This record gives sequence, structure tokens and C-alpha cells, in this order.
Amino acid sequence: MSRPRLVLLNGMPGSGKSTLARRYLSEHAGVLCVEDAELRGWIGGDPAHHAEAARHLGLALARAHLEAGYDVVVPQLVSRLELVAGWEDVAREAGAELVEVVLHGAVVESRVPDDAVEHLVEHAHGLADVVAARPHVHRLVTRHGDVDSAYRDLLDVLDPDVPA
Repeated sequence: MSRPRLVLLNGMPGSGKSTLARRYLSEHAGVLCVEDAELRGWIGGDPAHHAEAARHLGLALARAHLEAGYDVVVPQLVSRLELVAGWEDVAREAGAELVEVVLHGAVVESRVPDDAVEHLVEHAHGLADVVAARPHVHRLVTRHGDVDSAYRDLLDVLDPDVPA
């Protein structure tokens, strides 16, 4: 059995993270998707107040699945280096490979409430800092409505020896 991988699909809202993760899961048995929004919904009360708890839960789920020998895909905007380091630590501790992919695509405006634009700009700057600090990151361009091309590009990164 090959070494498990933790695939961090990073990018702004609407760049295709969840869409590509779901497609990858549908074609790769045993892969676990750790999605922050889903985890927040597992915790009682207002999901907006559970970012830290969901982060810890996600890290624990990923670690357990990797230790069992299976891949994990994390479709999540990670715009702070210390948060990327948390995923990197989990992969290393589980004996897994970390594969970082940043999706560059237009932000889907309908996904961003008017009162969140300033916060979104902060995330965009943070994501740029993450990409600059981690030169081994794979960068993929996504275009709204063209999932097939983005998925082929993702497969080229994750499964380069398998014909698309």
C-alpha cells in the first residue's frame, strides 16, 4: 500500500474546492473529505461560533484516517501560515504526504455577503502570503462552469501516472 496523502485544496470562496473534492471522492474509494462547514454543523448552537472546535475536530479526523492508511482531502480556505502548519503536522505525524493545491479562480460573488467583503480581502492577502511562503504549492486556475478542466488539472497533480 502506498503512503497516504493529505490533500489541502486551498482557495477563495467559489474557486471550486468543494466541487473538486466531491468529484475526487466519487472516483477514489476510501478517501475522506474533511470540510470545515460540515464539521461546524455537527456542533450544537450557532456554527459561526465553532471555528476553533471544528478545526480541532478536522485535524483529529484527518489524523485518524491517515493513520489507517487512507487519503484525506481538505477543501478549505487556509489563509494563515500557522493553520497550514497544523495540517502539515498532522500529515507528518501520520506518516502521510502533504499535497498543497491552491485554486486560483474568480470569487463567486453570490457566495460573499456584502458585510463580509472586507474580511474576504484580508483572506485574499493571507492566501497570497501562504502561497509566497510555500513554493512547493501546486497552483491551478479554475474557471466558473469548467469543472472538467480543473478536475483534469487536479488529477495531473495527484495521479500524474494515471491517464485522464
